[in-house]
Amino acid sequence: MIEKQSHTTRDESLHKAVIGRIGVIQARRGDGFRHPDIDARLARLRRAVLAEPGTVPEIWDDTVGSLPDGLRFGEGPSQWEFAVHEAMTLYALHQQSKEAPVHKIGVSLGTAVQKLVPASERDKANPLRSRFQAVSLAQTRAGVTHHLRSLVALLRAADEPLDYGKLAIDLRQLQDPVLAPYVRLRWGRTFARVASTEPDATPNSLQNGSSTTDSEGA
Repeated sequence: MIEKQSHTTRDESLHKAVIGRIGVIQARRGDGFRHPDIDARLARLRRAVLAEPGTVPEIWDDTVGSLPDGLRFGEGPSQWEFAVHEAMTLYALHQQSKEAPVHKIGVSLGTAVQKLVPASERDKANPLRSRFQAVSLAQTRAGVTHHLRSLVALLRAADEPLDYGKLAIDLRQLQDPVLAPYVRLRWGRTFARVASTEPDATPNSLQNGSSTTDSEGA
């Protein structure tokens, strides 16, 4: 059953899981009341940002436990388990001490950074641009996470939201040698383009084609 499920279908399930968990959190935080349990929930996610997926029982429900069985397999964490863990813990870092929701559908990573760097300065040294390039150039999952933490901190300081469903798909596809170049291309295009009122394609570039696994299974 697992082998027959395409990577595109799995990515759609990943996207649904992430925006579903964040949606619940944001709905309760936006009802005008204080929720100590939600604050504690976000704090647990923040503390686990450097942990391996599945190793912190307190956040299972918001990370690996939010995924369907078809995305949880193998002796170690799957690509989807890594992605949901990283997206949810980074979201918690971004949301820290913020009243307004930091997850906003349609705002890709490239778009979020682009909004904070004037077009005239995109070819010059800039902390956001440097961090963004570091994320794009990182060759390991640990490297991507390390640089994303710094980038998310800058977005948080600037009150710039991000679509964490999109980010989760990007993080999953970065682990696929076939799809990783497409992720970097998407990021580069959205960062470099002239400001536009048109929203990004959603959910991310599931339409960018499938990995080698998809092609072989077609």
